[in-house]
Amino acid sequence: MYDYLIITHIPAFYKVNLYNELAKRLKIFVIFISSDTSEKRSNNFSSVNDVLFDYEVLYQGNFQTRKIFKNILAIQTILSRVKFKKILVSGWDLPEFWYIAFMSKKGKNCLALESTVFESSYKGLKGFIKKIFLSRISTVFASGSLHYDLLKALKFQGEVKVTNGVGIINKPEFIKTQKKFSGRFLYIGRIVDIKNLKFIVEIFNAMPNFTLTIIGVGEQQEFLQSISNKNIIFRGAVENKFMGNEFAKNDVFILPSLIEPWGLVVEEALYFGLPVLVSDRCGSSELIKNGINGFVFDPANKNSLTQIIRNFDDTLLQNLCSNADSYDINAKDIQQISSYL
Repeated sequence: MYDYLIITHIPAFYKVNLYNELAKRLKIFVIFISSDTSEKRSNNFSSVNDVLFDYEVLYQGNFQTRKIFKNILAIQTILSRVKFKKILVSGWDLPEFWYIAFMSKKGKNCLALESTVFESSYKGLKGFIKKIFLSRISTVFASGSLHYDLLKALKFQGEVKVTNGVGIINKPEFIKTQKKFSGRFLYIGRIVDIKNLKFIVEIFNAMPNFTLTIIGVGEQQEFLQSISNKNIIFRGAVENKFMGNEFAKNDVFILPSLIEPWGLVVEEALYFGLPVLVSDRCGSSELIKNGINGFVFDPANKNSLTQIIRNFDDTLLQNLCSNADSYDINAKDIQQISSYL
């Protein structure tokens, strides 16, 4: 019998890393709804090459083109043959998750919540629908404090465990060097509207002595390139194994999202010793302490972020880098793993 039957969207590297660690302590079976997604920052974002647990992929192809009814039939077959103590769904956004919530006993049902109080409505019809889903859930694994706030707003009465993360980043070895401020800022992620990239493009357009490098692909790329000055560089997709080089070439990481359930790239930046400028709408903003390892900003206030950027010099950068470098991400990951035990 498995301790957990886990159902999640795709085998994203950070989820596989987390499940591999759980598999060292628990017996788990993971259902991946699809093998890949068309919305990603790199070509090797998802893979099952390194899994250390039992799993099944329902659809070989992009998540966006899957056959939902066929997936539900496959899930029904798996539920009939796999014995488990708990079943963990990775959201409430898919018909597959709703099917499981109502076909499995409530006492076994768990939810990994990655939605925050900012981007997920808890009022009106949408809030009512979420409450119906939660009525079938006994335990919620909330990624952070903003996610817990959503549960409180929805008046969830079950057990809540805060995991402090949505997965585990890759941690390659690298050589640490002391940085001098060269005015180089970095963004990594999808190039879509909710990432608020037009906001920072306009800021850097007005500051030609600073450089912004944007890594990723998405529907807004062509538009943003058309309005960007020469100090803004679009790199396209970069493989995960080369991300360390990108962090090393830059001084500060910036994540300006209007909606960001977590923002795992914030953890990656801290791991590689970069201070982070992060929107207060990002779940992982709780990892950033103002003036210590970065700054948290209002993603609608250009003047505030502009002033933060202009204040950077060698001294500030080195102080922030020192604190970012000392951030104990391994301790955070141990806490995340322990929440499931």
